[in-house]
Amino acid sequence: MRRPLEHTADIAYEISGESFLDLLQEVRNILLEVEGIEVNEEKKEKFYIFEETEDNFFDIVNDWIAEISKNWAPWRLEINGNRIKVVFRKIKRREGTEIKALTYHLLKFERGNGTLKTKVVFDI
Repeated sequence: MRRPLEHTADIAYEISGESFLDLLQEVRNILLEVEGIEVNEEKKEKFYIFEETEDNFFDIVNDWIAEISKNWAPWRLEINGNRIKVVFRKIKRREGTEIKALTYHLLKFERGNGTLKTKVVFDI
């Protein structure tokens, strides 16, 4: 689940889910929608350490943003042992707003009642 937040000169959302992977999937959806990404069938895979921290979340998302700038979009995510496997698809078209980076501003995990949530602020 996500909810847009008002924030000057940036795009901000409050996101929540049952797990760290759910939060990553929400961010992936935000990146694809805001950037207006359409993909083709060409694929590649990358693996990330599965560590449920704000620092790791920040690093993964900013790596995805770098991959998008190289025309690869994060497409499918899964836990693979102690790593997160991400399948990227080649970008065919981008027609939205370019996201430059995820910031640390407001990035703090809150756990409660089986839910993990945080706020994400992107530089555009």
